[in-house]
Amino acid sequence: EAARRTSSANNLKQIGLAMYLYHDVHTKFPGDITSDDGTPLLSWRVAILPFIEQTQLYEQFKLDEPWDSPNNLPLMKQMPAVFVHPGISTKEAQTVYQRPTGEGLPDASQERSMRDFIDGLSNTILVLETPGDRAVQWTRPDDIELPADNPLQPLTENRKGGFHALFGDGAVNFLSESLDPAFFKTLLTYAGREPVGQLP
Repeated sequence: EAARRTSSANNLKQIGLAMYLYHDVHTKFPGDITSDDGTPLLSWRVAILPFIEQTQLYEQFKLDEPWDSPNNLPLMKQMPAVFVHPGISTKEAQTVYQRPTGEGLPDASQERSMRDFIDGLSNTILVLETPGDRAVQWTRPDDIELPADNPLQPLTENRKGGFHALFGDGAVNFLSESLDPAFFKTLLTYAGREPVGQLP
């Protein structure tokens, strides 16, 4: 279990590094790839492929077509290892590494720069390790939606112990299932201006 936790944390660190490298190039963190009218076509996970040594795979995608187009759908089977959790079973080509989605959260609906994170990058979660039954197809522009009243519930209902979270400063922390939901909520918003304490 300890080895699997370490391996998953390393996956998140690689994802975080890729998001930072993307920011270096585009001056914003990646969001979902969209059409000209803003319709989501492909996941932010596809957008970071060139920054996880997957440029060849990235270049096979047609970025102006949806994830399930005749060209893009077969590419879903080539999911990079960084999106595979070492200890959580999922269906083929699904990943548990997702952006938290909800009002006031730094989800993948748009690209945001570091300066948008008023609460501080070290106080804001960018990516979560979700339960296997919440996994999504990695190329699909789809992420876990967290209810405002109890954002911990979808993350802890079918698992024991806790889960990893990637923060905006690149740090990866393991969060206990017993974490105070109100405190967890302050870690999800990026511009909520709430006072944030220390992780227990």
